[in-house]
Amino acid sequence: MKTFIQYLEEKVIDGRVMQFASDVHELWRKQHIADKGDVPKEKDNTDGTKGDINVPFHKLHPDWQKENIAAGHAALEAVQKYPNNKEAAANHIHKKWMERNPKDDRNAAQHVPYDKLPEDEKEKDRKHVRAMLSLKNK
Repeated sequence: MKTFIQYLEEKVIDGRVMQFASDVHELWRKQHIADKGDVPKEKDNTDGTKGDINVPFHKLHPDWQKENIAAGHAALEAVQKYPNNKEAAANHIHKKWMERNPKDDRNAAQHVPYDKLPEDEKEKDRKHVRAMLSLKNK
């Protein structure tokens, strides 16, 4: 049986992960809009539909909310495991992403070890580290 303190700690973690999921999605949207304009970005959903991911987090299809939440858990785990090594934390995040996203034609270039990624791809993982650290330190 959980203690009240354990229950509260879980709620804090859940809150950080949800905030991370929303914040990181909004960071992605800002970059997408800056690069391509405020245009839809369609993705295939597991239910056979297509959905626009260039929408606020709360309007995302559950598939993509779930992915952002999983990324949040990976980021929290990474900064807890590597609190003083942002590159090791980013590497951990990338490994977790590869576990969640099997290699296919769309992501083959990113399905390599972290140290083989181009800098712009490494920066995506580093952004996750920075975002979680900022939430963890609040």
